[in-house]
Amino acid sequence: KTSDFTSYSKYNFDDSEQIRLRDFFNRINSKKAKLMLSNSDPKNEDVNDDFFEISYQYYRIKRVKASRNINSNAQKRGEINEVLILNY
Repeated sequence: KTSDFTSYSKYNFDDSEQIRLRDFFNRINSKKAKLMLSNSDPKNEDVNDDFFEISYQYYRIKRVKASRNINSNAQKRGEINEVLILNY
């Protein structure tokens, strides 16, 4: 899988943490700051996963190709979709 990596520490960054990040994004958005958030696209694994479409429905969502050069399985290195959420 391309999106199994969920932490840089002993704490998981799960859906509840994603919701906290979305709430913070909303607060900063209300201050009129320009914002861009990026995340590995869950649609890489499940095309029916609409987590970001639902969570960030009031923002612009764009998908771009992102290169992944590190993976224990060399066959899984290369381009995957990355999701960008923007308020501009």
